[in-house]
Amino acid sequence: MIDLHIHTTATPHHSSWAPEALASAAAAAGLHVIAATDHNSTASVQALQAAGARHGVQVVSGVELDSACGGKLWHTLVYGADPVAPALLALCAAVFERNAADARRLLAELPAQGFRLAGLDALGRAPNVADVATALARLNQLPGRVPGEGDEEAGMGFLLTRMPGAYRPLGVDEVIAVAHSLGAVAVLAHPGRSKGVYAVPADDADIEALVEAGLDGIELFYPSHSAEQHELYGMLAAKYGLLVSGGSDSHHPTQPLASVAPEQVRELLERLGGTMPARAPIPVPGG
Repeated sequence: MIDLHIHTTATPHHSSWAPEALASAAAAAGLHVIAATDHNSTASVQALQAAGARHGVQVVSGVELDSACGGKLWHTLVYGADPVAPALLALCAAVFERNAADARRLLAELPAQGFRLAGLDALGRAPNVADVATALARLNQLPGRVPGEGDEEAGMGFLLTRMPGAYRPLGVDEVIAVAHSLGAVAVLAHPGRSKGVYAVPADDADIEALVEAGLDGIELFYPSHSAEQHELYGMLAAKYGLLVSGGSDSHHPTQPLASVAPEQVRELLERLGGTMPARAPIPVPGG
């Protein structure tokens, strides 16, 4: 069984899976292949691969990158790249550098426009755009805020819709170009996830645009996808000839791991087989 979307302690601020504990839990759950897909970092990949070898679990090198296409924000999963490839490390660094630069600019621009910001000094680190957005929503009445929205969601929605250019993440095309240069595969994460204006479920036009940018696959098997979304994204994967993937998106030991059957992601496993150590080929039905 497979889980190709898991976060470790290398995901800043909000994941607690330690590599050794994750490998042990994956083995206990009967998983044969997992992937380290931390946000904008490959720092845990090699440690998880070493832990996986001790527990009989193969670990695919992966990373989940913040990115944008068509004026919308997407998370792009890159599988099979060397986790210490300079081009990949530079791509990860660019995410943080752009985010930090945008946050610094907003910290100057927002007060000049009459918005209140406070509490960011207590973070103990340089704030990112999400931190600024949270403070913005917490301390100001934002036009267009939807009742029940969380502060981060409302603040990001305001920045994206009312302040174009305030947040400038990597383009999905940039991520895909680097992935392909390294012989890796680029997959759209959780296309059906809904988290306000900055995580809107993908439609046919979105998928078409991402395919035109070079997208290789789509995460079809995802915990929050409804039956209707599963059917839609399965149809779109077939329409555009996309690989399909799946995973739990687990960030903590309290969140269950997925058990995707290898035959459900057969073509992706075949593509990734060439990126894995020769001593332990990825199990593919009939292979």
